[in-house]
Amino acid sequence: MSVLSIFKKIDRNRWFVCHNCMMQNDHDALNSIFYSEDAKANVLGRPTMICPRCNDGNTRSFQELKDAGAESSLWGLERLARKHPRRQFIVKPTTQASNAN
Repeated sequence: MSVLSIFKKIDRNRWFVCHNCMMQNDHDALNSIFYSEDAKANVLGRPTMICPRCNDGNTRSFQELKDAGAESSLWGLERLARKHPRRQFIVKPTTQASNAN
């Protein structure tokens, strides 16, 4: 982790954590975080980002975590996002996800 990465700005509205992936990967946050600039899907009247790994809508943006007051969780997730290059978190939809649409 470089010294300058501490000051790297994160757009919390574009970074997400998928709770379904978190449960399937034994709480491995590195494999549960993803970055997306796609528009959110409207699920039951609520804008929701669909996870490109598992095609599940049980996701929360980093901004939603901040608004909910989950500062300690957000701190750890943002630390991971700063430590690794963004390209690691840009996930292409799986064939399962693309076939479901």
